[in-house]
Parts: sequence; C-alpha cells; structure tokens
Amino acid sequence: MQISDFSKAGGGLIDTVQMVLFRMLPRGAQIEKVRVEINRGLLKQYGKMTTLKIDKENKIINAEVELKGEKEAVRITLSNYRLIQDEGKNPIFEPGTIEVSREWLDALLKTLIKRSSCSERMEVKNLLHQTVLKSIL
Repeated sequence: MQISDFSKAGGGLIDTVQMVLFRMLPRGAQIEKVRVEINRGLLKQYGKMTTLKIDKENKIINAEVELKGEKEAVRITLSNYRLIQDEGKNPIFEPGTIEVSREWLDALLKTLIKRSSCSERMEVKNLLHQTVLKSIL
C-alpha cells in the first residue's frame, strides 16, 4: 500500500489530516492559509488578495484585493456575517452587509443580490471548508 492509495479512497483520510493540521495552526496562520488558498483558486484569474482580516468578536471581515486592470487595491468589507448551524444540516454562511470600495462594483454586487442572481446565503457542504469556517469565523 502506498500513500497514493489513501488519496484515491475518496479523499476522506486526506481531508481528515488536513482538518487536524489546520486546527493545530495559530489563528493568524489559519487566516493566512485561507488567503493563500483563495488566491490559488477563486481569484487566480482575476488577481490576488493581499490582506485578509477577520474580527471574530465584531463579525467583520476586511480584505484588500489587487485585481487585474485596477490601479489601486479594492477593499471589501463584510459586516454582521453569520455562520448558522442547525443540527443534522450543513452550515449556512450569510455574509451580512457587503461594501466594496469601487462604486460600480458595489452597485453591481447589490444589484445581483437584489435580483437573486447572487445568493445571500451559501451552504457549506465540504467538511474541510466547514472546519475552516468554524475555526476562523
């Protein structure tokens, strides 16, 4: 049996190891790891997140993103976010109020949410993602 056999088994063991290792990290390192992963995935083709700050007590997330084609960083603030966990169900993330430093981008986002083109709530199905959110939020 080789290590690659474990990764082919549905990722269960790999995810479990990643969850345990993530929980062992200090909070600052957890947030930095999330920022790096967002850059590798979600933002890869658009730019990069340079700053990610999470105020767990006041429920505020601040991020700065350097987007391709923009001369200055875009600041994004989520306030009054919530992570809702009903027993036996996947957690739901509600970003709360979202403000973006670019007027056109802020207006676009609010229009998309108002028209239900962009969800106001996100179900978190992946167990690793659930662990990360519960830890940092």
